[in-house]
Amino acid sequence: MKEIGKYQVSSAPVNSNGFTMIEIICVLVIVGILTAVAVSKMTSTDVYDVVMEIETLKTHLRYSQIRAMSHNQSWGIRISGGTSYTLQKNGSTASVNLPNENSATHTFASGVRAIPGTIVITFDDLGSPGNSDIVITLRKQGKNPRTLTITQKTGFIH
Repeated sequence: MKEIGKYQVSSAPVNSNGFTMIEIICVLVIVGILTAVAVSKMTSTDVYDVVMEIETLKTHLRYSQIRAMSHNQSWGIRISGGTSYTLQKNGSTASVNLPNENSATHTFASGVRAIPGTIVITFDDLGSPGNSDIVITLRKQGKNPRTLTITQKTGFIH
């Protein structure tokens, strides 16, 4: 015991066993960084590429459907070789660009293919694709298939 003035102060025993809070936090931060790096290396972007392309195709199909309904002409999309598609007006390539594109043609991301590989989807002045459902499947390198369906008569795209 020490005496400081008229007070007596006892020093508590120092426990040198264990870790300090700073050491624990540093270890947790390092483990978190290593986990984030490992997870990012293990995940593939293939699914994201297919989903992005299917959403873009839906947008372009809806665009051609709206053009058909507003202009009373046949508009549609022609998928060629499973790797690209083109905006069509009355059976030939349209002179307008697809939304967010620099031309009437869109090429799928590398490795993404459409099944069926060649198909023409046309919409009439009511937005209908015809009397049967149209199903298009996109996949990247044979994996991660995503399906798009255009419902007969109504033209609902989902």
